[in-house]
Amino acid sequence: MDPNASSVTFPLLVEELRKVYSVKGKETIALDGLNLNCSHPMILSLLGRNGSGKTTFVKIATGQLLSDSGKLEIFGHNVIESPGEVRNMISLVPQECRPWGHLTPREHIYHYQRILGNTREGARDRTQYISEMLHLEPTLDTEAVNLSGGQRQLIIVGMALSAEAQIYFLDEPTIGLDIITRKNVWNAINEYKRKNRTIILTTHYLDEAAALSDEIAVVNRGKLIAQGKMEELRRMVEYNTRIRTAKGFLGESQKIHGKLFQDNEFEILYTDDSMVEEIILSAGLLKTHVEISPVGLEDVFISLVGESIDEE
Repeated sequence: MDPNASSVTFPLLVEELRKVYSVKGKETIALDGLNLNCSHPMILSLLGRNGSGKTTFVKIATGQLLSDSGKLEIFGHNVIESPGEVRNMISLVPQECRPWGHLTPREHIYHYQRILGNTREGARDRTQYISEMLHLEPTLDTEAVNLSGGQRQLIIVGMALSAEAQIYFLDEPTIGLDIITRKNVWNAINEYKRKNRTIILTTHYLDEAAALSDEIAVVNRGKLIAQGKMEELRRMVEYNTRIRTAKGFLGESQKIHGKLFQDNEFEILYTDDSMVEEIILSAGLLKTHVEISPVGLEDVFISLVGESIDEE
């Protein structure tokens, strides 16, 4: 039996992927032996702070950048050795991309379909389908130069989703979108999942990752820290309760009751339910605002990485 046969059915298989940038003699490690896998069609969200290597990974996976070492396969095809086969299987929403100002959303999607080889009739039908899915109709015939930043971003999402791909790489696809438009994109992503497509989603929106993902991968400094279903990741946090207060209220002495994190403004104590009543009473006496909640995805990230996803 071919030892690599098991990887053929994997939508995505990444092993020990490494990439180092060298600028003016200074080396920066972007990917430091990254490992990832999707064993079946799913929505996999990549979470990580800026500079964690997410976009570098997406660029390598979509053929825009060469890795220094390691393996990356899409449905068993090596992205370096078989770029043609891989290109026909993927579609991409890049992190930084602008539509042409003089074209409308309809023209962007239609002409992109024609570039992909669709017939005139097929391109028109596909454009209509995507327009309805993303609720583009109100701006469908407005030149991009006259649209808001979020509406222009939606054009790029629509073009990418118009491709009949097997795996979609969506790098921060909903950045700049209002909540209603974000939900429309979420619905579209879920529709593609129902069609057994694989979606690799990078996002800074933790609610987005929690709402959409079959699995979540936490990446830090070019390495995979954890990958699994939401409940599996939540179990990695030792405590079940999150207590957030202004800095200085909890203090280092509270470490005996759990795990304490501090930033410039706030303190977060991860503890169990038995501490809640005592802290509420203390906060009431000192007239200090306290937020108490169950452990969520943000807390998983902080626990694994040691800082918030938004901290710089």
